[in-house]
Amino acid sequence: MRTWFMKRNCSFTPRQLSYFYLSLASFSLLVAIYFLWIGVWVIICFTLFELTAVAIALLIYSRHALDYEKISVDGDLLIYEKSWGGKVTQQQWNARWVKLIRVHNDPNQLALRYGNEHKPIGVFLRTVDRPRFERDLRLHLA
Repeated sequence: MRTWFMKRNCSFTPRQLSYFYLSLASFSLLVAIYFLWIGVWVIICFTLFELTAVAIALLIYSRHALDYEKISVDGDLLIYEKSWGGKVTQQQWNARWVKLIRVHNDPNQLALRYGNEHKPIGVFLRTVDRPRFERDLRLHLA
């Protein structure tokens, strides 16, 4: 059995991101409370708006931080698993009938074709790693 696991290259895990946001929010609220204490109340409105916008952006980031693709070939069985935004999908195909193709509009993009189905793969791979992955997968599909 051969397995390829490709994941998104993220600098922060969701836990690290929450620690970062808590420290940012603490500091921003501390500054805003100081200005509120000396009588400039409008600063707290801008701080709450800023923290809300940053929270939304970080939630979107963290939702896709753990995305991955996993392709396994075990004899005549190919298992394709993809996690996108927390939703995991898995498909199983006969490995002898699966073809590895290049997408016409983007020659660097690879896809699996099984009958009428067409699944883009390798979206998390760097461009320099794609040829080696393609050779290795073709070897196991043949």
